[in-house]
Amino acid sequence: MKKLLLASAAILFASSAAQSADVMEPTAYDWTGPYVGLQAGYGWGENDVKATQLDTSEIDVGRQAVGVFPERDGSIDMDGFIGGLHAGYNWQMDSLVLGVEGDIEYADLDGDTDIVGANDFKIGEASQEIDWLGSLRLRAGFAFDRALIYATGGLAVGGVEVEGSLPNALNSEDASNNDTEWGWTIGGGVEYALTDDLSARLEYRYTDLGDTDVDFFDNGAIEKLKFENTFHAVRAGLSWHF
Repeated sequence: MKKLLLASAAILFASSAAQSADVMEPTAYDWTGPYVGLQAGYGWGENDVKATQLDTSEIDVGRQAVGVFPERDGSIDMDGFIGGLHAGYNWQMDSLVLGVEGDIEYADLDGDTDIVGANDFKIGEASQEIDWLGSLRLRAGFAFDRALIYATGGLAVGGVEVEGSLPNALNSEDASNNDTEWGWTIGGGVEYALTDDLSARLEYRYTDLGDTDVDFFDNGAIEKLKFENTFHAVRAGLSWHF
C-alpha cells in the first residue's frame, strides 16, 4: 500500500510539473499580420553629370551655334536627411517571412558642382536635389523568434530637380527641370520585436531613379546636362503590428 501511494504521488507530481512547464514555456513570436510605422535616416551618393553640346540641326532658333566648352564629365556629391512613413503586411511560414511594404518620405538630398569652360575657367554651376521619395517593395527573410533578417527590393519613385546656371558665360540662359523620376531600390535589414506590438529596424538600401536632363543656351549653342539620380541610404524605424 505504501509503495502504491508513493508511486501515485510521484505520477501526480510529474504530471503537475509537466503541465506547469507547458504553461510557462514561451511561444515563438509570430510576424504574420499588418503593420504601420515611421523611419528616418541619412542618404548619400556621388552622381555623374555629363555635358553634351547638341547638334546644330536640333536647334530651331535664329542664333549661331557656338560651343563654350568641350564635352566633359563631372560628378555631384549629394547627401542629406530622409524620413517618412511605411506600411506593410507579413506572412510567416515556419522561419520564412514574406511580405510587401510601401513607404513615402520627405527628402533633403542635394549637391552641386562647377561648370567649366576653356582652360578650366569656371563659368557656372550645376545643382541637383531630391525632395521626396516613395517605394513599393517585396520583403523576404528568416525569423529567429523575435529577430528578423530580411532582404527587400522593388519599385522606387522620387521628385528630382536639376539646374544649370551660367552667370559667367556670354549670352547664356539658365535652365532647370523639375520632374518625377521612376526607378528601383534594393537592400536589406534587421528587425527586432521589442514587444508583441512594437518592433525596431535598421535598414540599408541603394536607389536608382534613372537620369534627368536639362538643356540651356550657352552663347548661342544648346548644351545638355544629364544627371544620374542614385544614392545610398541607412534608415532606422519603428513599426506597430496589429
